[in-house]
Amino acid sequence: MKVKLGYKDKLVEMEGGWIYVFNGRLYSAPIAEVVGYYTKGQGIVPGPIREIAGDIIRVLLRTGELERYVQPQIGYGESLSS
Repeated sequence: MKVKLGYKDKLVEMEGGWIYVFNGRLYSAPIAEVVGYYTKGQGIVPGPIREIAGDIIRVLLRTGELERYVQPQIGYGESLSS
């Protein structure tokens, strides 16, 4: 999947499991790290990418790609009762 996002002050591209941000300087991070940062507050993500992490998650939700990076808490066949 290749996605490009445009902002007034930066260019963003998602391709091959990576996010690239150019705002005069090039920053990159694996999509899995950005998802981990957004969902759990964990992950080493450069500041310019942290600023747009919410937009990245929205794109992944709309394209159905988020499921590749987030594991469900309860698997099929598991019981919720004890």
